[in-house]
Order: sequence, then C-alpha cells, then structure tokens
Amino acid sequence: MDNEAYSNDEGKTENAFAAAKKEDGYVNKNDVNSKMLLLKTKSRNIIVNKDNIMYVESHRRKKEIHMTDGVIEIYSTMDELNYRLGNGFYRCHRGYIVNMAHVRKYSCDSITISSGELVYMSKEKYNGFKDSYTLYLRGI
Repeated sequence: MDNEAYSNDEGKTENAFAAAKKEDGYVNKNDVNSKMLLLKTKSRNIIVNKDNIMYVESHRRKKEIHMTDGVIEIYSTMDELNYRLGNGFYRCHRGYIVNMAHVRKYSCDSITISSGELVYMSKEKYNGFKDSYTLYLRGI
C-alpha cells in the first residue's frame, strides 16, 4: 500500500472515530464546553449545564445551586462560584448569584427568577445589576 492511500484511510478512520465519540456524548478535555460546570458534592461529582442554573444561594459554608430540575448542595465559597460561573451570572447580594437568563423582573431590593422565586438584591448592587442586565440583554 502506498503512503498516500494509507494516510487517506487513516484520516477517514479518525473522522469516523470523532463522529462516534460525539454521538456517544463523549467530551474530550480539549473540547471543554464553557457551558458546563463540574460540581463536587459530598458524595459525588456532577457535571451540569450552566444554562440550567437559575441561582445560587449561600447558607454559611454550604451553597445551594438551584437548577431548573432541583437543588444541588456543595461546599464552596461564593467568590469561587462567582468566578467559575463567569459571564451571564451576577452576584446581586453577598448570599446570591443569579443567572441573567432566568431573570424575569427586578426591583431595587429583589429579582424574580423564571421559577417565580424571589432573590434578594442589596441596594449597593442595584445600579451594577441594572447596567450588567442591560448589557446582557443587548448581547454584549
């Protein structure tokens, strides 16, 4: 077999393997999706889609991640979670981080989330939230 035919077959095999991995839901660490977040609970590790996080609530050392399909409790700091969540999330109070995609309405002291739940907003964070939410809605 000549080298050109061999490299052509090798390329087809690699493409087929890559397609099979994607079909099976395999995620290569080099293809890390910024929409995914690894959460370490007391007994297991869970990978969640950030889009499904509505808000985070702090209860001392425990943090409750309120998802569209339930609540996950983890041990972390709010600063660490705020950093890991990144764009699209806003720390509106020392005890809350909200996902901008799930904000339905807001006032100077609270935010209503898509589930109908109220999240507190500190008065000091109101102007920053207003500006950030406007930029979020504009897609900036």
